[in-house]
Amino acid sequence: MISLLCAQVCCVAQVDRTGLSGTVRDTAGRLVPGARIVAVQSATGLHRKTVSSPSGSYDIPELPIGLYRLTCTAPGFKELLIDDLEQTVGQTRTLDITLQVGRITQQVNVSGRGLQLDETTDTLGARTEPQQVRELPLNGRNWSTLTALVPGAVDSGGSNQRSIRFAGRGLDDNNFTYDGIDATNIVNQAQQSFVRLAIPTEAIEEFRIDTMLFTAESGSTPGGQIDVASKFGSNTLHGGLFEFLRNDIFDARNPILPTRLPFRLNQFGGDLGGRLVKDRSFYFFTYEGLRQSYGQPLSGFVPSRAFAAQVVAANPALAPIVAAYPATGLTPFATDIDQFSGSGRQLDHEDSAMLRLDQHFSPADTAYLRFNFDTANSDIPSDGIDDRTLTTSRPVNGELEELHIFSPQLVNELKFGFNRSTVFTTNQGLTNLPYSVAVSGLTTLANNETNAGVGNSFSYIDNLTAVRGAHTLKFGVEVRRIQLDQGNSDNGTVVYSSLNLPTGSFLVNSVSSATYNDSLPLNGLRKTDVYSYAQDEWKLRPNLALNLGLRYVFFNIFHEVHGKAIPFDFATCGAAGYCGPGASFSNPNTLDIDPRISIAWSPAALGGGKTVIRSGFGIYHGDGQLDDQNVPIKNEVGVYSLSAKSTSGLSYPITPFLNGPGTRSANADYRDRKDMYVTQWGLSVQRALPHDLLGTLSYVGSKGTFLLITSYVNLIDPAIGLRPYPTFGQVRWRGNSNGSSYQGFIASLQRSFIHGLLFSANYAYTHQIDQDSPGGGDSDNPQNPTCMACERASGDFDARHVVNADVVYDLPFGPEKAFLSQPGIARAILGRWSVTDIIAARSGTPLNVAYSRSSSSVATGYTTNQRPNLIPGVSIVPPGGKSIRGTIMNWINPAAFTAVPGPGYGDTPRNIARGPNLWQADLGLDKLIQLNERAQFQLRCEAFNLFNRAQYSLPLEEIWLPPTETSPSTIEPQVSTASTTPIGTGTPREIQFALRLEF
Repeated sequence: MISLLCAQVCCVAQVDRTGLSGTVRDTAGRLVPGARIVAVQSATGLHRKTVSSPSGSYDIPELPIGLYRLTCTAPGFKELLIDDLEQTVGQTRTLDITLQVGRITQQVNVSGRGLQLDETTDTLGARTEPQQVRELPLNGRNWSTLTALVPGAVDSGGSNQRSIRFAGRGLDDNNFTYDGIDATNIVNQAQQSFVRLAIPTEAIEEFRIDTMLFTAESGSTPGGQIDVASKFGSNTLHGGLFEFLRNDIFDARNPILPTRLPFRLNQFGGDLGGRLVKDRSFYFFTYEGLRQSYGQPLSGFVPSRAFAAQVVAANPALAPIVAAYPATGLTPFATDIDQFSGSGRQLDHEDSAMLRLDQHFSPADTAYLRFNFDTANSDIPSDGIDDRTLTTSRPVNGELEELHIFSPQLVNELKFGFNRSTVFTTNQGLTNLPYSVAVSGLTTLANNETNAGVGNSFSYIDNLTAVRGAHTLKFGVEVRRIQLDQGNSDNGTVVYSSLNLPTGSFLVNSVSSATYNDSLPLNGLRKTDVYSYAQDEWKLRPNLALNLGLRYVFFNIFHEVHGKAIPFDFATCGAAGYCGPGASFSNPNTLDIDPRISIAWSPAALGGGKTVIRSGFGIYHGDGQLDDQNVPIKNEVGVYSLSAKSTSGLSYPITPFLNGPGTRSANADYRDRKDMYVTQWGLSVQRALPHDLLGTLSYVGSKGTFLLITSYVNLIDPAIGLRPYPTFGQVRWRGNSNGSSYQGFIASLQRSFIHGLLFSANYAYTHQIDQDSPGGGDSDNPQNPTCMACERASGDFDARHVVNADVVYDLPFGPEKAFLSQPGIARAILGRWSVTDIIAARSGTPLNVAYSRSSSSVATGYTTNQRPNLIPGVSIVPPGGKSIRGTIMNWINPAAFTAVPGPGYGDTPRNIARGPNLWQADLGLDKLIQLNERAQFQLRCEAFNLFNRAQYSLPLEEIWLPPTETSPSTIEPQVSTASTTPIGTGTPREIQFALRLEF
């Protein structure tokens, strides 16, 4: 008999490809040089071969993902054959083989499936397998839902790209690639929340998410790296048709409503793949569409009819604003305030397609061409009283890749990619005014506004892999050209700090603050970024590996193609503020050098290849959100900021006040900004466990530096009562002086899909702290712009405890199963059933307590995100404990807070409270019905939020504080569910049915 040692481990990298390496030995442990190793891809017949080095090592880099048959031969040894060797996205598998002396060729059936130890890096992350993509219950069939099921992920609710963050990083620190090509929304990383099919679920073979500590080979941002691999054709014709159906008659009602709301969802499509020429030319095509209609629950606060009449009688100019508030569906709530309840309609329409063509020119040259197109339309309420937002998006993604094998030890991969995202948004406010109107205690009325955004990225990528003995050397460069065209109609805000108080009052038309921006013509922003790396995967000993890498990135600055943009910065352009048309937006950073190192040791004393101890360190620079880098184009047109503190008699309409002294404003940017970076470190232990389980315990930490800050400058100096630059009013400002920290303990247990069972579970105990910003794209304005240290607190998305698990289980009944394997009625009925499940839970995220103040009551005139004073000795927890039942909220004790008596700032810490915990379980059940040898039906039923647990979002945190401390304080009790849409997590229980034909 032959002796085979499959010490199966993996190295995370490759992005959209995979690799295979290891050492060949004889039964005495001696190295076997000159062994011939051949890997043949089962689906396409692709051959890759190499020869073991004098040290017995071998390496086959840059393999397409899929199943392989491996043969290993050497003079004087029996031939070894390994079937079903599964090569997965973003990993290099280490397969050490022991051969037995002899002349007899003997096939040994060894399953190459299953999870492998990572013996070369300390990357925190996980692979999502084809069975998870295809079988797990997805509410809305958005593959992004699955990204919340990896170690270190936190879903704030909704389960889309805009609600999931990783390891304490900001939303725009995430990076999405499709077959290694940029697949972001360009203007920001995540696709629009209503865009589900920019990458259709049916087009995904599998994907991998690296949460932290990824190698130099990957990671153009410091957050989660989401690498998706597309499906491809094979020598066998295969395809399918499917329809997923939803109807509200099967669903539970929303917990805050007395009845169910109408809901219809149809998702349908199909795919077809096969060969054009055997072993040489292949194709794969898929189409998916959806049609959705939903009666969204609406809830808001409006002026009572009597109070509304008072306002109009006293101020006829406010009649269009008052008329925009609903006049029906009202119930009395408080003095002068009614609560509105009703429903609006959400409409979503999306169509997506993908085509991929593969060509094997020769064993040394392969190529593929892929093209994706998606069109998505959304028409939804934008607030609680049915102002509406209409949005259209057209994501496009394409790629041409060529792989050339110079020798088994030298491989080059060349890619050209194109990514496009368009977003056109129209706000339809009930006021028909360009201003949004915010009245303390009432729901904010939306404005009428149109926004246009078109983003393109063009990528050139070249990756070279060279194998030199124990070293696998990798070098790569990406040059990415970015185009961003943006424009919008005129818009503004009008803010009243109270209903009927003497200052800032809606009743007497005393405006607290206001802004106005003229219409901005379409602009053209352009820049070219460069990403490069060098990496050495060094196998010092068979059980000790070192991964050394260096990544250099150059994040260029935008310029406007016609020289129209006008940067604004008091610090670098003086008291005039404006730096002039065509001036440089900022100074680019040219020294973003990121060292990355990891070490992995598999001590023989701990099981001989069953335990790996790993540690890693790295620096990760990021560019943040591109939409945060367009500030200078907004200064091409008039920008105004008005405050009752500096503009006497400010009232609506605000037009007569726009040309007054000190009303001119701007959008300022810190032109000496630094690129943000994150330092990461970690230590982990990974162990292969019985029953094909893989367990990992990890400690990880990070520190964010030069993070985004959004604030205001040119505030009133309390000492003299004037602004430092009197020509201007309050000026919006963006810089990058914030910081953050993240510490976490993470445990995971995983089993790949083997013998009909897949299992994955993760637990994370973490703490994230920041100063209003965890990173790119996420930033709050401070209470006091001169005291950023006062904002240091648990971050907005700090969930201390996160648990998630998923299961795919083929029940043991039917053909080739343990029970009912023989034909018969029982097998026909009870055979070929599968059960799938997702369980997700997390503790509540931080809750900030705020209240409205008139600008005239604050010494600086700045009133954004103001917090009250705490009353010593009074708990912020209500006397009866926290509770939310239906529309009744008892979460914050308003008696614990009081108004700030003077012109200073409140002493309540930021994010002082915590919101509700969330957890839900989704269950799927499906039955396969065999039609013939090639075709089968799948019948599926899925239940989302199976136990119908009410999932509430963060309670509205605005405290209504009276003018005197003798009156009781109250809190605005607006209640909403974690999801305002019928998809994703946080919905009431919903049932979905599906029918799929496969051949």
